Amino acid sequence: MSLPTDFDLKERVRMAFDIVDVIGSHLELRPQGRAFVARCPWHDDRKPSLQVNPQRQTWKCWVCNVGGDIFSYVMQRDGVDFGEAIRTLADKAGIEYRTGNKSKATPGGPNDKAALLAAVKYAAQAYFEYLQSDSSPETERARAYLAERGIDDESRKRFQIGYGPDQWSWLTDKASKQGLSPEVLRAAGLAVQRPSGTGHYDLFRGRLMFPISDMQDRVISMGGRIIPGGDPDKAGAKYINGPETMLFSKSRQLYGLNLARTAIQKTGQVLVMEGYTDVIAARQAGIEPVVAVLGTALGEHHIDILRRFVDRVVLVLDGDEAGRKRADQVLELFVGANVDLRIITLPGGADPAEFVAEYGRDALEEMAATAPDALDHKLASLIDGIDLTRDTHQATNALQKMLDVIAGGGNRNQLRTGQMLLRLSRTFGFPADELRIQLDSMIRRQSQREVPSYQNLTIREATTVVAVPAPVKLQPISGMERELFEIMIEQPDLAALALEQVDQAWLQSNTARMLLATYRDLELEGHELDFDSVMMAIEFEPLKNQLVTLDESIQRRSDFVSPPPSERYQSLLKRFQATQSKVDATRKVARLEDRQLNEDEAALLLQGIIEAQRSQRGLRGD
Repeated sequence: MSLPTDFDLKERVRMAFDIVDVIGSHLELRPQGRAFVARCPWHDDRKPSLQVNPQRQTWKCWVCNVGGDIFSYVMQRDGVDFGEAIRTLADKAGIEYRTGNKSKATPGGPNDKAALLAAVKYAAQAYFEYLQSDSSPETERARAYLAERGIDDESRKRFQIGYGPDQWSWLTDKASKQGLSPEVLRAAGLAVQRPSGTGHYDLFRGRLMFPISDMQDRVISMGGRIIPGGDPDKAGAKYINGPETMLFSKSRQLYGLNLARTAIQKTGQVLVMEGYTDVIAARQAGIEPVVAVLGTALGEHHIDILRRFVDRVVLVLDGDEAGRKRADQVLELFVGANVDLRIITLPGGADPAEFVAEYGRDALEEMAATAPDALDHKLASLIDGIDLTRDTHQATNALQKMLDVIAGGGNRNQLRTGQMLLRLSRTFGFPADELRIQLDSMIRRQSQREVPSYQNLTIREATTVVAVPAPVKLQPISGMERELFEIMIEQPDLAALALEQVDQAWLQSNTARMLLATYRDLELEGHELDFDSVMMAIEFEPLKNQLVTLDESIQRRSDFVSPPPSERYQSLLKRFQATQSKVDATRKVARLEDRQLNEDEAALLLQGIIEAQRSQRGLRGD
């Protein structure tokens, strides 16, 4: 084991923040003694149970049994790994985080991520203020449309909805006065270079503007919607999202996820809709775990992101023909993805905003609670109106279509495939074994026709082509092991002594062994062995939580009188040695009882057992 990420970088990032400010920007903190408390966002917390320790720069929820430092908070909040968490914080602190041999971007240039973020943030604010304060006919029409859709001023401000004037270079000219070049605006997906090659013009003109934010609440792109009833010659596409940029990839982003993540984790499900206004209308009605795709169908990358937070995904589709086609398209996604994917097709051709306006929050939440999974949804549409016992031809066609879709999803999840075949067997009265044979044959034929490619796989799925170790499950740390690490935390200079005197073989739990290995790595690389250094060295979130738990246990005992750590350590070391002597003696006795040693070997082994017992009792051997 070695320290996997630049330790100095982690230290610089950690020092750039106060954990109270980071957590306080998302949760309401209130002081309690020397610490702060908040309602935990990951369970139904009626009494504040999330504690923040400003001295240690740690946090802990005892109900959820999660905790750690600033990095683990971002990991838990955003559902990301350690690498993504440190990148997020480094970006926010303006600390350069480079991997590989990437060349350094010119500050303020089109390859400078910070400059692009500043440009999109500026644009979002400019569009918002324009809709807020301008009184021209086009902004009046924009506000009237929002009112018609039932979007009130509170929601307009919460989602920072703005308006892009129907002018060729309004934003480009305005931004240039703030030092944001047209090249930066183009790189941020806000401007387009003129066909002549000289000059730029605004991408978004004459549209309602919706900022698209990432999980760190940073605006990374914009989406624009035309207002019905405008000049048809200038209309263009109904929705336009910003193009792919260094900041934004529509297949990897979901509108509103930054606002919905806490509600998603609490409720155990997420509703995925198709447009900005659908999300806004649902939130306004009190439905919080809701997001929207951004001009693309729900895809594998989206599922990968949502799976960090929840296992149940409910796709809410418009009740028109296009919505029904999209329901068919996601079935293959359901087959291959390890997620409970449900589908709602709204009645009467309504979209979610219209449905909520007419029927209310309870009706949509009831539909979500009883939504069929993607397989049942497709099956119900195929056999609607068919007598499966008499309409043999139609029933066979329906079964063939279902097998085609399952085959298209491959056989990556054999358990799920088996369950689907059993459901088809029960529905059509066809033996499951026969269906399996036919499905396997279809999959083989497909694989022979296609060149194997992993281009469309997510990173997670691509890595499963080879063996991937299962996540480590930490074992409880207790007894002497717990006491050892509490002493090492309480008095770090004893940690160096423990590394010399405590054998890793004495430790029973993987938690204790991982902690000891972390201390050893720190010592080998010349770092301090204090609590902060150990916390920064650990990148495995559950292990961070264990370390905080140990530290909090020490803090809770601080008011009680106990022997000094050095005395407790010497006593503990003797107990470890005594325990190990007993283990060794038991092994030696077992070897004697096997009677596979000759007389001389048995005599030497017996003598060793006696000497060990005498030494343990403090008796001299002379």
